[in-house]
Amino acid sequence: MDASTKTLVLTPWEGQSLKHYRIDGLIGQGGMGVVYRAHDLKLQRSVAIKVLPAELTADAERRKRFLLEARTAARLSHPAIAQVYDVDEHEGTIFIAMELVEGKTVRDLIQGRQLDLLGSIDVGLQVCAGLAKAHESGIVHRDIKPGNVIQTPDGHVKILDFGLAKLLDPHAATSTTGSFQNVSTLSQTQIGIVKGTPAYMSPEQIKGEAIDARSDLFSLGIMLFEMATGEVPFLRKTSTEMMQAIAYAKTPAIHSLRPNLPGDLQRIISKCLEKAPADRYPDARRLMEDLRTLRRKMESGQALPVSFKERIQGAFERLGGRLGDMKPSGYAWLAVSVLTLALALYLLTAQVSVGFLITLVCIGLLVYRHIRHQSRRLMEGFVRKVRRLPEVRFIVCQDRRITVGVDRAAGQLYERINKHLSACNRKLFFGEPMSLVIRSDLTAEETRQWLAAPGVHYFRGDADEGESGTSGNAIRSR
Repeated sequence: MDASTKTLVLTPWEGQSLKHYRIDGLIGQGGMGVVYRAHDLKLQRSVAIKVLPAELTADAERRKRFLLEARTAARLSHPAIAQVYDVDEHEGTIFIAMELVEGKTVRDLIQGRQLDLLGSIDVGLQVCAGLAKAHESGIVHRDIKPGNVIQTPDGHVKILDFGLAKLLDPHAATSTTGSFQNVSTLSQTQIGIVKGTPAYMSPEQIKGEAIDARSDLFSLGIMLFEMATGEVPFLRKTSTEMMQAIAYAKTPAIHSLRPNLPGDLQRIISKCLEKAPADRYPDARRLMEDLRTLRRKMESGQALPVSFKERIQGAFERLGGRLGDMKPSGYAWLAVSVLTLALALYLLTAQVSVGFLITLVCIGLLVYRHIRHQSRRLMEGFVRKVRRLPEVRFIVCQDRRITVGVDRAAGQLYERINKHLSACNRKLFFGEPMSLVIRSDLTAEETRQWLAAPGVHYFRGDADEGESGTSGNAIRSR
């Protein structure tokens, strides 16, 4: 596990009353509480009641701050925002009375393949409009994702849970350490079955830096990517890998998943998903303008897919980046490869002696050997560079997956290690790129298990607390 999970104990309220709200039935549950269908006995209307777990509001100062922020969010009024009617406390239980929105979440629409491209853009436009209103009121949502957006049967979109996400992350606005957040606050378990995910967080949220409205636009960019392709761009096997991908990995091109998507959509999503907030859209209204322009082009048939020329240019840019990092010996081997190919073509049209053919085969085998073992040499170079960092405890290489154990989760340390890996992958001409996992949360027993695993290339002398006097030398794969 990447982080410890915490079970939240929730009181079942079905059939009971919270002040003047009669609880009629369960709607759902998630990382910030349980939602019930209820009836407002004063105003005689149906509402949704979200009951917050006591574990999240146990601290008096935190509870006071949350109530203030939630009441500020309750003043938001916009067609794309689910209205908050009331925020109150009953015998130590904080609850929120909200507009009852009937419909399906965007998550359900994506999974049911019920969104076409125009429908996805329309959802994005309505979410943009709601975010613009909130941001202009000084409120950042912090948790924009498909599960927090509902589309009603008549096509209107409502954003849920404004002002609630900060309850799970009370220090996000003041933490500027540059280190990764503890995933435990993002992986809360409701009655042992529901777990959150950082898949829609922005890089600055993951690093624990101060956030602003542009963080919501990054999350919306991930939503647009998923609605258009059906895939989450930075999805990985573990939360740690996912956070590293969001913070450092290049965003995959949407046309690599769906070739005929408009080139303008690629540019919009890429701008939303820039790692640095300054490189993204400055506000939701600018994003909304580009989405409107794209919709007009699609409706008039003027929206074109990414051109063949742009794809070729992108391929050459990627190749150019690899060539730019190549050592002189790399150019020599590339020249030999080209010559070998030219000679092979020559052999198809001319008769040659047996001796010349044997020589050519030997050269070809040497080139093949170099290509076959290129990833191993690059991995060894990565180990030589990363092992010099004093915080690195061990490096384990299994196939093309590298695990690095470190003493602490520092943003600059993660960045340096990831830069070394990116440099290696740029030099890799053939095969799948190498992947990296950085672990700073390992117990002594977990560390010993990693050191006993095959593929240990380096461990520091004090990495295994159970072993004394061990030298920190590089160790080849066992």
